[in-house]
Amino acid sequence: MGDGREGHEYPDPDDAPRFAWAGAKGLITSFEGTDDYMNDLDVVTPDEFVPHDDSQNGRLFLNLDRRRDPTGETIDPDFQYQDDSDKSDDDELISEADSDFEAPTPTVDFDGPSNSTKGGRGSRGRGRGRGRGRGRGRGRGGGGPGHDSGTPRQRGRPKGQGRGGKGIKRGIRKPFEPSPEFKSLHSQATLAFIEEDYDAAEELAKQAIQCNPEIFPAYSLLSEIHMARGDRSRAMHALFNGAHTRPRDTVLWSKVAKLIMEIAGEDRTSAYPDAIYCYNRVIGSESGHVEARYERAALHREFGNEKRAAYDYVRLLRLLPHDTTVLRNLAEVYIELGEGARAMDYYEASIAHFQSLQQSNITVFTWSDLNIYAELFMYSTEPGEIAKGISKVKNVCRWLLNRGEDQFWDHYTHDDREFDAMDDPRRQLVPEFVSDKHDSFSYGDGLPLELRARLGLLRLELGEDHFEEALRHFEWLAPENTGPGGKVHDYPDLFAESAEALRLCGLPHEALRFYEPLQQMEEYANLSFFRDMGSCYHALELYDEAEDCFRVVIENGEDNVGILLKLATMFENADMPVRAEPYVEKIIALKRRRTLQKRVAIPRGPADTSTELREPSTSTAKQAMLDPMAGRKPDTRPRTLRRLREAEHEEKIQLLYRELLILRQQIEDGESEARAEWMGLAKTLIDEFKKKKTFYPAGVERHRKYTGYPTKFKVRYDGEGTDTVTGRLQELLDDVQEEINYTAVEYCKIAFNHWLDIFLEYAVVLAIGGEKLQSYEIIIFATETKVFHDSKDFMFLIHITWSICALAADDDETLCGVARYFMKEYQFVTDSYRLFSVLNRLCNRQNVWYNNGPTQKYLLRQVKAVDFSLMTEERRKTFYEERASYSTKDAAGNPIHAEEMDIVLLMTYGHILFTGGSHAFALNYFYRAYALDSTNPMINLSLALGYLHVAIKRQSGNRQYMIMQGFSYLFAYYDLRKRSKFSIERQECEFNVGRAYHMLGLTHLATPYYERCLDLSEEVQREGGQGAVEDYSTEAAFSLQGHWVASGEVELAQKITARWLVL
Repeated sequence: MGDGREGHEYPDPDDAPRFAWAGAKGLITSFEGTDDYMNDLDVVTPDEFVPHDDSQNGRLFLNLDRRRDPTGETIDPDFQYQDDSDKSDDDELISEADSDFEAPTPTVDFDGPSNSTKGGRGSRGRGRGRGRGRGRGRGRGGGGPGHDSGTPRQRGRPKGQGRGGKGIKRGIRKPFEPSPEFKSLHSQATLAFIEEDYDAAEELAKQAIQCNPEIFPAYSLLSEIHMARGDRSRAMHALFNGAHTRPRDTVLWSKVAKLIMEIAGEDRTSAYPDAIYCYNRVIGSESGHVEARYERAALHREFGNEKRAAYDYVRLLRLLPHDTTVLRNLAEVYIELGEGARAMDYYEASIAHFQSLQQSNITVFTWSDLNIYAELFMYSTEPGEIAKGISKVKNVCRWLLNRGEDQFWDHYTHDDREFDAMDDPRRQLVPEFVSDKHDSFSYGDGLPLELRARLGLLRLELGEDHFEEALRHFEWLAPENTGPGGKVHDYPDLFAESAEALRLCGLPHEALRFYEPLQQMEEYANLSFFRDMGSCYHALELYDEAEDCFRVVIENGEDNVGILLKLATMFENADMPVRAEPYVEKIIALKRRRTLQKRVAIPRGPADTSTELREPSTSTAKQAMLDPMAGRKPDTRPRTLRRLREAEHEEKIQLLYRELLILRQQIEDGESEARAEWMGLAKTLIDEFKKKKTFYPAGVERHRKYTGYPTKFKVRYDGEGTDTVTGRLQELLDDVQEEINYTAVEYCKIAFNHWLDIFLEYAVVLAIGGEKLQSYEIIIFATETKVFHDSKDFMFLIHITWSICALAADDDETLCGVARYFMKEYQFVTDSYRLFSVLNRLCNRQNVWYNNGPTQKYLLRQVKAVDFSLMTEERRKTFYEERASYSTKDAAGNPIHAEEMDIVLLMTYGHILFTGGSHAFALNYFYRAYALDSTNPMINLSLALGYLHVAIKRQSGNRQYMIMQGFSYLFAYYDLRKRSKFSIERQECEFNVGRAYHMLGLTHLATPYYERCLDLSEEVQREGGQGAVEDYSTEAAFSLQGHWVASGEVELAQKITARWLVL
């Protein structure tokens, strides 16, 4: 071919690369549809792509985004998934694709799957391809390469030079002209495809891609070729790879995203991250792309990422203000998150907007929207919010019924008479009411049944005084009419909600009026339905009906012991022992069967797993299973080998623990050789503890509060009290009560706090020995232990120990993570912020996590939370979008609000900004602290250093003013410290002032302060005693030494060195 590639084996361009966001299985499995980009040769410029020749492997691949930052950044989970409502337009999630961040482009390897995406910052940060401007070029004239040094220097950037760097023009790139070789290969491939010679067409298309891999039509043609063959997977791979040549083609990326989910079929979970990636590319190019946001929000919601879905819906409301479809979706998401109050605010804003318009122009806000708005009040936890909600719902109902001007109804909050069917008797009692002003449809007849039922449910929430009004609403459902025209056929959901609410309010008779019609609705007549209806019959002492309902549950349920026990108790309390007898026998038989199965390890057959009630078999084997104690005297020995093994295991653990305590005492006495043996015993005990599965529950149990691990049923056969139904029933009740209430405070007769000591001591020893990861693993196991996790005191000790291990390992990342735990669990507590600073100060390595992006944003949210909690209620409504979540709750579960501004929090955040180079922004928070405590030396010193650092920056506008302002605060700090009775504080201020002059180059003014600092050294040493003393004499001597050497005073420098710097 004349290009040095004769005999080269072309790799397969159809094998999709593996991307970090796509998992181990790659991206796409199949393809469907066609492409309209075949003849479109609009391409991007070649500088976007960097061909790389891997001569060792004999293959050519492309790095499609060479400008991305090769350093990674750890994702911050607290910031990434934290409540997004406290972000303004200028402070959004860094990982959000709405920013000018361009999603990282993968490395395409035509020889097969490649490694994960190279370079880039993952999902956070901003790619280097679209970074912010770096300021001016060289000097004031921007004289880079090619700059004529003879021309006068100009201010600002040269004409035509963009902000992104020297000579780089921003905007739409000029299309890149394909090479003649590409045109020839592409034309031949197209002709072969038309002639249905797919093998030749595929080979030519691959060669075209090799020639110009940055041009999309070749990928499109290759995709069409595979599609014609029926190979949908390879077709999608080719199309997806080609899409990266058009990173801002929103139509193409949207199409690929939809195809991914269409082809996924039932395996939608694996396709979910791939589709999200495509929609991120769309939104990254066009943040106002409504369809992409809709689709992305729907996918997030489908796969359980409700917070991200809510974020997209909030952004959609900014693009489509007061759109009712978006409002409905947002409300449903917030209900799933348990934050219905937030959706309520959006609804109220939209309702106010619609009510401000002409009634004839309102077509989008319907009764369905109002029903959702009314439902939101059911999730309210604020006192009095439901009563306010009823008034608001009635106001909107009145507006939708064209009676918006009748505001006098707002004064009648104790009932809903305005929606009665007739004017008489209650509406006529209202003086302002005019009967012929509106027709009857504008009152009771016009109110939909859904809204009536909702008002009834809200009335039930208000308490017993409003039950009568609630029943008035429920009567509109006409529960007695169960015929073909009955409302139960059209509104079964309203019947179910009403019945459930009435039952929970203690109105079983009224609840049965709505339960009974639902029996003919198959989708509602499930086991829970019959259980609840049976409870209502039981409460009304209708035992026959209750028994019928409970027997339905017994015959179809999985675990019928509870229902059997309820039936036996019901008949026993009703003085019907004959009817209770069969159920007591069934309970005893079922429990004996379970005990015997566990004892002899008999495999359970179909008959054993059945939950139907059967009479015992007459065969000897069956009878032995049902009554293993028949014909034998009561036996008081342990019933199973399991209990013997448990006793032996418990004794073994106690023996090991006693040996551990002896070894610990030997270590404290200085016997170092006992440490290794102690480590071995501690590891053995920890491994045994981790084998207890009760401490590490799975599934839903992980999220339930620990209440102890119960003992097994202990069925006794001592013959006492079992001669009557009452005696046996009481025995069963005692067993169940014992299982429910038994809460363990120890394991193997070792208290849980002692077990925790073993975990933590072992972790500390590992960390001191340099085994950081093993130490963290032990601590993580402790945090995942249910009994430790649900105890605030235990978790406090665990995280304190974790910080000790991190300090021993100089692990700044873990230190910040542990400190954030304390700031989260003890929010608005000053010591938690002090602990954050102390832990970072004690780290012996350069701490890059102290002022990194996630930490900075977390502290900012803490400041916002304090500000929001100190606002008045009116101000909170104004700044609702700027609020932050409260992470600490009291014993009643209510969030704890800040009572006053925390100076330490302001200074901590200010110092984070300061160490990050944002000195001007740090001054804002230093000033807020200064307003609260103007005599604090640290605040004055921080203000002084902030101004001085701003002054020495190149962009400083008025350097003289900044220096004078800084020194005014510096001398205020100096005066405060000079009055201290401690010599170390007086020495500190001398050194700091001298260092400030030294930083500005005024060494002649710094020298007297350095010398006074040296003079105070002996006094500091006397005050410090024998321990370590923080003495600034060494730093001052070193600064003086450099000053005298630079001034030519070598002798003075030698004297300083000999006196202060020689050990």
